[in-house]
Amino acid sequence: MHLIKSITSAIIVSYILLASSTSVALDSDREQPIQIAADAAELNEGKGFSIYSGNVIITQGSMVIEASTVKITFDDNGIQTMLATEGKHDGRAYMRQLSEGEAGDLMEAWGQSIDYQIDGQLLTLLGNAKLIQKGNHFSGESIIFDIPNDNVKASGGNEGRVQMIFLPKTK
Repeated sequence: MHLIKSITSAIIVSYILLASSTSVALDSDREQPIQIAADAAELNEGKGFSIYSGNVIITQGSMVIEASTVKITFDDNGIQTMLATEGKHDGRAYMRQLSEGEAGDLMEAWGQSIDYQIDGQLLTLLGNAKLIQKGNHFSGESIIFDIPNDNVKASGGNEGRVQMIFLPKTK
């Protein structure tokens, strides 16, 4: 039974890799200032982190993150990670960003936690996770989106299932 589940998972991931046409976020977003609004903030430059809590909204160009709490880590090279937890979207944090390439493609992501590794452009969604990219929908307990490599991996968790909806390619 475990072998069948592993083979099925491998087939699903392979289909995702072949069928998903994801793209990299707007390059111009990185050049925009980051704006943060929250009910409370803590900045610890010595240890390289800041924590924002209470109705947090972060914008940078087309990127928007909404959450109850966001922890940002940084070093001399700039921001390294953004970890958003919980929020007003059925208890989940939310992120959206326009993609490079085709006009106005919007990536949207939800999760009880959203961990965005800036340099590696790796997005990890945990807990009731959902990703919409170019109209294709992915949902499960966890989703890992490797943005530059156009790679989405989803897991249903313990006895859970992954749900996917793929739009047909237009001619």
